[in-house]
Amino acid sequence: MKIFISWSGVASRKCAEVLRGWLPYMNPSITPFVSSQDISKGERGLITIATELKDCSFGIVCVTRENQAAPWINFESGAISRELGEGMLAPFLVDMPIRDLSSPLAQFQATDSTNSEDVWAMVKSINARCSVTVDSERLRTTFGRFWGDLEISLNELRKESPKNDLPERETSDILNELVGLVREQSSRVNNLASLIAHADESRHQYVINEPREVTINREETRPSPAKSEYLARQVQRMLGPEAVVKCRAFTHGISVQCSEHGFIRALEIREELESLAVKSQLFIDINTESEKLSFPPF
Repeated sequence: MKIFISWSGVASRKCAEVLRGWLPYMNPSITPFVSSQDISKGERGLITIATELKDCSFGIVCVTRENQAAPWINFESGAISRELGEGMLAPFLVDMPIRDLSSPLAQFQATDSTNSEDVWAMVKSINARCSVTVDSERLRTTFGRFWGDLEISLNELRKESPKNDLPERETSDILNELVGLVREQSSRVNNLASLIAHADESRHQYVINEPREVTINREETRPSPAKSEYLARQVQRMLGPEAVVKCRAFTHGISVQCSEHGFIRALEIREELESLAVKSQLFIDINTESEKLSFPPF
């Protein structure tokens, strides 16, 4: 099984490299993928990441106090969760307790790297998703023998990392975030129930640009179609009407089919598209016949 390990910053990168070497001891079928490029210089290609994600079955995000609010780590986390599913993403906390993890990463089941039982739970979850699993008793024995190696390596990189001056989160902030997450999950459940109840409702089509036709398909009962339609018009305007072949709107985002010229334009303005996805809380997929660029919601 291929595991995508995401990082941002020196300590996070070292943690990712440690996990890359350690995880295969738990199950020989595990093949971790870790980018060795420096993301702060923008050298990691989005197309390469998308290609690697297609072959991965699980994602780990190495989180530190310093990088948890970094745009890249949140963008990549969103891409992993959209490609693999929320249950397949595990924030791996390097130098902070779970209570200090803030949104959007807080919505995922995090692992405290200083807690052996927490790491053991992550290992079991990964093993359960492997095509060839290791017997639970044997896995526990293997984990016990190699946990010390991981613990020593992580402690060394924590000592090497400069102390972060970011304060611990206030209890009130944590409670407010929990309330927000509960409300968000409640909204998702209600929307899902509504879609299931009206699954056979008719579909409508909207033509939103000339001279090349862009068609938006939606179900009549979707909660806020206008929001996706407006996003589609914005993206079309940013790429250029002549570059867009077709656009489909969904409840939580849009999928744009464009020409090669349009895809190159999307790469040039990817920061603007990422900002638009974050602001609208909708995903944006830019596609050609052979390439794909995704900006997930957060």
